Amino acid sequence: MKKSELVILLCIILFFGAIFVKQQLILNKLNKEYKQYNDQLSKIKMQNEQLNEQFNIMQREDYIEKLARDKLRLIKPGETLFIDKNKKK
Repeated sequence: MKKSELVILLCIILFFGAIFVKQQLILNKLNKEYKQYNDQLSKIKMQNEQLNEQFNIMQREDYIEKLARDKLRLIKPGETLFIDKNKKK
């Protein structure tokens, strides 16, 4: 092999080696981002489940009634409302 052919072959090897290393760095970065987004998605799914549970609880009649009694001081017909003035809110 001639010296010029060896230099060209070495340049080609270095060129493809550099491309390979750069692609590996990009791939590692993308894998790290994928993991972060996947973790974020898992957290959001869990939060969504919790919010759905809260929503379902808030739609129940007993919760709505308790809220109306506690916050709005509503009473049913025939009931008498007693307010303890010594009780702090």
